[in-house]
Amino acid sequence: MGVLTEADALALEMLCEAYADYLAARAELKEFGSNYYETVTKDGSVMHRSHPAVAAIQDADRRIKGWLIEFGETPSARSRLRVDNVNHESESSATKYFDRR
Repeated sequence: MGVLTEADALALEMLCEAYADYLAARAELKEFGSNYYETVTKDGSVMHRSHPAVAAIQDADRRIKGWLIEFGETPSARSRLRVDNVNHESESSATKYFDRR
């Protein structure tokens, strides 16, 4: 779409890091086998708690959504996006995403 510039590299890196955090937390929950665990309180009763990875997933999801909005990658953000029709067919697969302004 020709909307990224080299100045966007840090924001793209932050999006990738949020996604990596999301994937790591999902993998941890899959390995653990549940979103919840049981713990025994001081008085001996059983209490169900959310696995810490659940909060990590929620945080990563919030960050991913924020970065996707910044990049115009949600339906509502795309409706506000204005881009010129640029022909990128002759460019390499990586360079076509960065505008050389």
